[in-house]
Amino acid sequence: MRQWTNSQPHLPKDTSDGLLLRFLHSCYYDLEKAKTAAELFFTIRGSSPDLLSNRDPESPAIKKTFSIINRAQLHISGNRNLWIWQLNDPGLDNYDYLQDAKIFILTTDAWLLEDSTLQEADIILMDAKDISLKMLTKFNMSVGRRISRYQEDAMPIRLKEIHLVNVPSIMDKLFAVMKPLMKQEITDMIHFHTSTSSTLFQYLSKEDLPEDFGGTNGKMADHTKDALDLVIKHREKLNSDLWMAVGKKSKNKKEKEKSAEVTTGFRSLAID
Repeated sequence: MRQWTNSQPHLPKDTSDGLLLRFLHSCYYDLEKAKTAAELFFTIRGSSPDLLSNRDPESPAIKKTFSIINRAQLHISGNRNLWIWQLNDPGLDNYDYLQDAKIFILTTDAWLLEDSTLQEADIILMDAKDISLKMLTKFNMSVGRRISRYQEDAMPIRLKEIHLVNVPSIMDKLFAVMKPLMKQEITDMIHFHTSTSSTLFQYLSKEDLPEDFGGTNGKMADHTKDALDLVIKHREKLNSDLWMAVGKKSKNKKEKEKSAEVTTGFRSLAID
């Protein structure tokens, strides 16, 4: 992996061995798949200044977003990561989809800078209690496409399950908008849980879940503070051009022939 990144002039040179190892681990040590994931990771970042600029954690816009969105990254049983998103804006009056996407990347970047543990699985938990049809007016298709590609094919994680809790009755309409942006293997991972059901505990124990979701693993407000503290700890690094590709990949003859044969497939590098 290091030999490959050094041979690619468009790739960033601030990539640690730990990050390269994460790509290998996330792809179960398949070198070619790890290269493809890393290439997409750096390329999306390099082509998304709207998501990776003006993200100082001390700025009013980022502070405002953290005031209405709780985020947590928890190590749980079975050597797994639990990623939690919780919106606290019932009328969606303050919600900004771009800022939400921006702090998603901001907090996961801080985690990548800080954490060296290689987890066996990653699980996403989203609290839909404040989601309404008004969310459709907040949605940005361009950002949505890039974030979906980034989460599904570029991030060095082993995504296994996605849980939506406190699901409202209108979720089927919202899901119909989002579904075309996701691959079938991702939609197959999604589980919906209503506010009156206890089905979430079939997948996650109470010891793994925060108190906000009927568990015993601390409170989301405290976990969000921890996430923000981690971002502030790495503030200087996060305000730099972190892990961004510059320009386009130069291909040799063999690579050009391969690209002509395969235009879609596992972790395609086309960016909307």
